[in-house]
Amino acid sequence: IGPSQQKLEIVQYVRMLVDMGFQVYATKSTSEFFKTQGKIDACITVYKPHVKREPNVLTMLKTGKLDLVVNVPDSMDSQALSDGFAMRRAAVDSGTPLVVDIKNAILLVMALHRKWLRERSGRQFWSFQSWQEYVEPRENITQALAGSA
Repeated sequence: IGPSQQKLEIVQYVRMLVDMGFQVYATKSTSEFFKTQGKIDACITVYKPHVKREPNVLTMLKTGKLDLVVNVPDSMDSQALSDGFAMRRAAVDSGTPLVVDIKNAILLVMALHRKWLRERSGRQFWSFQSWQEYVEPRENITQALAGSA
């Protein structure tokens, strides 16, 4: 996640992910921000591509340990460009879903949270039925009302 303003914008949604049971990984400055400003202690720090230490984001992507990457470009300095590019490229190469816009990341978390709340309350989130299953109950009610008159 880019500059502090974007981190402030998304921190409450990161907390939602943690509340839903997701494990959150972030590079050093983002992880520190989430821990200090967002009080999100469950965030695990991963190293950027140019740092040859583990856990490294590239290794985690190559081994399939990440299910989603949110990588919002923040600055135009050459190191940030190469790190960001390497992370986005690795996400695409590994087939890991990639979100590169802060607003889209927020909307994604909101959708996941809505689904989680519905399922937690015992309601189905997805309900697929054939057209007949929608129409036949109405026809049966109509016939029953006509028969009782």
